[in-house]
Amino acid sequence: MSNWNTIVFALFMLFSNMAHGQYLENYEKKALTAFHSKDYPSALIFSEKVLEIDTSSVASLFIAGEAARLSGDFHKAEGYLARIPDNAKVGYYAVTDFQLATVKMDLHKQDEAKRYYRAYIDAHNTPDNLFAYLATEAIKAMEDEVRAKKNPLNLQPLSENVNTPRPDFAPLRYADKVYFSSMTPAEGGKRNAKKSVSRIYEARGEYAPKLFVSNPEKENLSAGNVSLTPDASRVYYTICKGDFIESEGCEIWYRDREYEGTWGPPKRLPEQVNFKGASTTQPSIAWDLQCKKYVLYFTSDRPNGRGEMDIWCSVIQQNGSFSEAVCLPFNTAEDDITPFFHQPTQTLFFSSEGWPGKGGFDIYRGQKNKDGEWRVPENLGDMLNSSYDDTYYSFHGQSQSAYLVSNRPKPNSAYSDQTITNLDIYQARVFAEVDLKVFRSLDNNPVYAPKVEIKEIGSSETGVFTARNDQNNLPVRLDTGKRYQLTVIAEGYEPYSFEFSTEGFSYFIELSRQIYLRRPLDP
Repeated sequence: MSNWNTIVFALFMLFSNMAHGQYLENYEKKALTAFHSKDYPSALIFSEKVLEIDTSSVASLFIAGEAARLSGDFHKAEGYLARIPDNAKVGYYAVTDFQLATVKMDLHKQDEAKRYYRAYIDAHNTPDNLFAYLATEAIKAMEDEVRAKKNPLNLQPLSENVNTPRPDFAPLRYADKVYFSSMTPAEGGKRNAKKSVSRIYEARGEYAPKLFVSNPEKENLSAGNVSLTPDASRVYYTICKGDFIESEGCEIWYRDREYEGTWGPPKRLPEQVNFKGASTTQPSIAWDLQCKKYVLYFTSDRPNGRGEMDIWCSVIQQNGSFSEAVCLPFNTAEDDITPFFHQPTQTLFFSSEGWPGKGGFDIYRGQKNKDGEWRVPENLGDMLNSSYDDTYYSFHGQSQSAYLVSNRPKPNSAYSDQTITNLDIYQARVFAEVDLKVFRSLDNNPVYAPKVEIKEIGSSETGVFTARNDQNNLPVRLDTGKRYQLTVIAEGYEPYSFEFSTEGFSYFIELSRQIYLRRPLDP
């Protein structure tokens, strides 16, 4: 090539590079101006123009990623932010890992999001760094969500003022007290005295429990299984001469509340309940709306049952007498025990080894139809039942709390063997989870990003839940025993309101309902 041609080529390359540089600089300025003006679609377009030529431009990768994120294009945002090398994540670009983690969250990639949040914390964890604090809180929220999914009812053992290293069982919540039974070492040193007996306690909150008045004075007798009438005018309980846990030599007694508020003398129930030669225990008293009388449910191994321990009931007549006990039809050839009748919902909860379940004793519920016949019992499901023994279900409507007894390993316990014999009392938060699926009424297509406004009827309490941009379903949790007005709203659609009642529920339940919205001009 001649010298002249060489000079011409060099000048051409010089002017081309100058034009090229001016081209990139022009689009970089336009991208930055659009970004700071919150014109994110334009910022994304101009940044992508730069990246077509300079694929490693950190400034353009960052602006393109942030513009895509703020525009809702999370897949693009993920791609651009992930291309920024670690050694460039300084200064203005130091928040790259934090923003990439938020994008991963929007894409439902929680494990990857957690990894990028931790990377940001490791590099920038200073006391005054707001993003490091937000990253820490985001990780905590994700871990809480994982725990909540594994245990949505927040089923937890009661504190150590109730649960002891010995068996604790038979919980009943009344107002702000929890009545329960616990095995305790027998007092005295008599040669034939039992090593341990059961006693009834009452506890408020975290305070130390107190002995209940119905405990026997004789050290070789056990007491437990409290049941109160709805107005607390009478208490039923069990006295056993033998092994309380095995329900040996047990009878049901009661006391009436006296005018001064104290409990009267103990009285043994008649032969209609305490059948001679049999063991009778675990009373549950409630008002039956169909027969309009109190009914006492209990467990017994008396003759003419269906298994070793069966659930029976006796109607209390107007004059206070007890009718002949009836063996309930859902009893099995195995043990059926721990009845609890929830009066507001007229539901009988009990535990059984005979009905299909997860193993050991499972908790079931039964209700009568309008003709007074018992329906087939329903297992309460995996949220409460385990492969261990789960018994003594009861429900307290004011606190929306369920109580049960289980020998399952406690959370964070090192024990996992099913031979564990210790019984502990657990508490769970009960609610109705309603999954609202929203569609357009004209063509049944999904309506995305709906929201629902929830108002409790008769109360000023309200709440609002909004679905993600890519979802048309709204899972909402409602307290049981209440009535609500729900209003489903979506942009461009007419709102839809309806009433929903949870008054018939005294246990966790999952429901689904489809909602159809109209556009103003839909036919």
